[in-house]
Amino acid sequence: MVEELYKLILQNVSEGKIDKENAVQICAKLKQYATAKKNDIAIIGLAARLPMADSIEEFWENIKNKANCIIECPPLRKEDVLRYLNYKGIDDEERYFAKAAYLREIDRFDYNFFRLTPKEASLMGPEQRLFLETAWEALEDAGYGGPALAGSKTGIYVGYYANARDSYSKIIYDVEPSAIPLSITGNVPAVIPGRLSYLLNLKGPSMVIDTACSSSLVALHLACNAIKSGECDLAIAGGIKINILPVFTLDEKLGIESSDWQTRTFDDHADGSGIGEGVVVALLKPLAQAVEDQDHIYAVIKGSVINQDGASNGLTAPNPAAQAELIVKALEEAGVNPETISYIEAHGTGTELGDPIELKGLADAFKKYTNKKQFCAIGSVKSNIGHLYECAGLTGLLKAVLALKNKEIPPTINFNTPNRKISFERLPVYVNTKLRKWETTGYPRRCGVSSFGMSGTNCHVILEEYPDQPGQSKVQNTALAFPVFTLSAKTVEALDTLVQKYREYVDENLDFDLNSVCYTANTGRGSYRYRVAIIVR
Repeated sequence: MVEELYKLILQNVSEGKIDKENAVQICAKLKQYATAKKNDIAIIGLAARLPMADSIEEFWENIKNKANCIIECPPLRKEDVLRYLNYKGIDDEERYFAKAAYLREIDRFDYNFFRLTPKEASLMGPEQRLFLETAWEALEDAGYGGPALAGSKTGIYVGYYANARDSYSKIIYDVEPSAIPLSITGNVPAVIPGRLSYLLNLKGPSMVIDTACSSSLVALHLACNAIKSGECDLAIAGGIKINILPVFTLDEKLGIESSDWQTRTFDDHADGSGIGEGVVVALLKPLAQAVEDQDHIYAVIKGSVINQDGASNGLTAPNPAAQAELIVKALEEAGVNPETISYIEAHGTGTELGDPIELKGLADAFKKYTNKKQFCAIGSVKSNIGHLYECAGLTGLLKAVLALKNKEIPPTINFNTPNRKISFERLPVYVNTKLRKWETTGYPRRCGVSSFGMSGTNCHVILEEYPDQPGQSKVQNTALAFPVFTLSAKTVEALDTLVQKYREYVDENLDFDLNSVCYTANTGRGSYRYRVAIIVR
């Protein structure tokens, strides 16, 4: 059918019905359709709150500049926790605060924006608050803010675990038990995605996924499958991990924590994972539809697979055979040659058992297709920000997507001496320890992302870069010499912040498409009380 359309276009050009410039644009679009697999999923929106980073741009700068985000507990967080412990009459002298990768703040929330009273907001768990704000940012990042998706079949899949020791409900019960009835909807895990579906009138499935450490990447996989099956037209995939009470006794360790809270993935001195927290959200859409709608595309999900360890050396012990089978199936679904995979974002917990097993599984998968050695870079974001548990998978995927977008492979830190149990010279991978340009020869940049759960549920995703498409604009009428740029917000302060963000964007992206920027600002955001309209060039 594509060939027939090419012939029809050429005929219309020869008859003067279509000019050459429009014909070139149409042919380029057809080429994109022809090369887009039916099951390919586009990532069209991203947002995150991560340690030392309130945006994906800050996160990328941290990762590529080798930032180590493990710090002492921030004073205000520590003060809040101690006040609670003292109220409970708990002796804090027997407890210690963990060094960890902390969010800048977990206690702030724009309750008015989400049509809540101050009391309701104060009784809402920080996980739900942070997810609402981050998901909203992801939708606006994609140009589908405000009521743009109202009534649509948009699903929401969130990786999250209701940890008993970090339960906000327990704090409310201890401090203000009379408020329990009012606090229920703000703390039931299922309401985390459900509230966003309610606020935006989204009609797709809405659910929480808990497979332990692999939860958020499994949520992404289920979101992709829902799109492919037609349950969703779009899907939001997210992950959340907040350490509300980062204070411990010696008896409370899980057994995988590092002795000094640093994660040394693949290093010979690795003895466990550090601790981190954060929220990551991605908006997904079928690639063909995203191309037709001229969405901004961060990267393409070529394939994703989940499986289960089954019987292994122990209930929580990883299974290298299952991990190898997982990666093989993901490669088969994606339809790509593993020799074209040039980066792997590993699960990389930095444990004595986990790292060698993960690389054995990876090697066993790759050797089914190739005998090449050390051609693929490997790394783990856990070396920068610790283990985010339920949010770990999507955090690794975010790092990989930004690496594709920026055409750079970021370094893994805390790697000084290779783990003696890992023979890297015999493996297809090498640990990347410096920022390097991501070069390929004759094929797109591709990478894999792994996330393995303590539950035994594993997930692997294959990503591919989306080629730059300069000159494409959602606004086809380029005759407008003076496009109109509009912004609006609920407060003057928020409007000022928006203006500053656009100034930063313009300064950092000198080759942006002005028509597209104006189009998205005008149509892809909500319309609020404080507004500005500017004629721009």
